[in-house]
Amino acid sequence: MSKFRFVKGRKKPNDVLIFYNDLPVKMEDVAKLCLMFMKNEDNLYPPEQGFKGAKLFKEYMYETLETRKLPKNSKFKIKKNKRTHITNKGVIREIL
Repeated sequence: MSKFRFVKGRKKPNDVLIFYNDLPVKMEDVAKLCLMFMKNEDNLYPPEQGFKGAKLFKEYMYETLETRKLPKNSKFKIKKNKRTHITNKGVIREIL
C-alpha cells in the first residue's frame, strides 16, 4: 500500500519533511507533477478546441495557494476518482 509520511524536520521547530513510499518528496517533484497534470489537462481538454486545458488546473492551484485551502468552488467541477482515496494520514487506498 502506498502512503505519505510526515516527519519532523530539523531546520526549525515546525519544519516538516514529506515522504512518499519512504522516499523524500522535493519541491522539484511537486513541480514535475504539476507539469504532468498540465500536459494531461491539455490532452484531455485541448485549448485549441476551445477548452481551458492546463489553464483550469493553474486556476485551481492558484486558488489553493492564495487561500491555503482546497477549493470547494463548483467552478472547477472536480470529479473525484472513485477508485482511490487518500486518508488524512496519507494512506492511499484503492476502492473496489
